Amino acid sequence: MEDKVFEQELIDKIAGKIVSRRLSVPAVLFMEVLKPLNFFGAQTLNFFGPIIESLLKKENRYYDFTEFLEKRENIERILQRIEELENELPPKPKKTKRRKNRKSKQHTLQLED
Repeated sequence: MEDKVFEQELIDKIAGKIVSRRLSVPAVLFMEVLKPLNFFGAQTLNFFGPIIESLLKKENRYYDFTEFLEKRENIERILQRIEELENELPPKPKKTKRRKNRKSKQHTLQLED
């Protein structure tokens, strides 16, 4: 039960940060491309675990995070949560383009001798 709560909190945190920075499209593309390598990435994190864990606080959940990454369905759950949060966002305001008065400014090319 605690693992499910941890996983859901992690999914919400990751997806929330991505959407709040408006990086949904690059993040989804990146995750879709690297989805087949998630197990390899988790094993790499396990390999470097002792070094990284020595730099973190005692109460970290580093190895829980690596277990989370090992499961391919969790990557899919992150992608779904990103889409949900993206749909909840208000649309970006459209920028109005200002028309320049082209007759008032004339550009001339000056050649130096």
